[in-house]
Amino acid sequence: MNDIELKRIINIAVEAGKIMLTNGAETYRVEETVKRMAESRLNTDVNVFVIPTGMIFSAEPDGVLVTKLYRVNPSGIDLESIDRANEFARNFSSTDMSLDDAEAILSELASPPNFSRLTRFFFSGMAGGFFVLLFGGTLTEFILSYIASSLTILIWDNLTSVNMNFFIKNIIGGFLASLICFLGISIGKIVGIEASFNMVIIGPLMTLVPGVSLTNGIRDLISGELLAGSAKIMEALFIAIALAFGVGMVLQFVLAWI
Repeated sequence: MNDIELKRIINIAVEAGKIMLTNGAETYRVEETVKRMAESRLNTDVNVFVIPTGMIFSAEPDGVLVTKLYRVNPSGIDLESIDRANEFARNFSSTDMSLDDAEAILSELASPPNFSRLTRFFFSGMAGGFFVLLFGGTLTEFILSYIASSLTILIWDNLTSVNMNFFIKNIIGGFLASLICFLGISIGKIVGIEASFNMVIIGPLMTLVPGVSLTNGIRDLISGELLAGSAKIMEALFIAIALAFGVGMVLQFVLAWI
């Protein structure tokens, strides 16, 4: 195996891992994926160390030690991208897929298809609205929460496209979610429709809470990834604090009007 092929194999394995890590996959899953892909082609032991913001790859093919450090910038949770990268990794490891084909597939994985704004509006409203029904809310509260959840996610998408500190972004998200709920309930009161603020706000907040990050952090801890697991749990905790701070601002200034 020449140096060019060696570099291409390492880059393919690492890029697949980076796609998974960037989109919120568990660190132990990323380590296993990169290790399995590299070992299937290098025929040597491979060591991979992953934390939420970086990856270290080390192997010794043909007696030559190769070690590389990669910086990763997580961008949120995208289960579709994780599933596509995971499927690619399995195919690469279990078949004789050429390096050219693998690089072509990776370039497609780096730019996953995006759902339309209408699709995100519809299903984010469903996700938030049905939480209200789950907690015993009325049909009116479901509708108000549906609208608030949809609008919150649409505005959140615009915030995500801006390079903003995650703590500030979540404060804004919590503020907007509660403000939209307040406005919806206030308009409902004008036309004679009563709804509980505590019930309506459940929907948009549930679309923002870091449930997947918290779950992944716990799974990493259970798998022995103490550093990565602790980091993800702390991230989820700070996101929850930011959301609570944003909601608290609305509660402090406008809840008295409800």
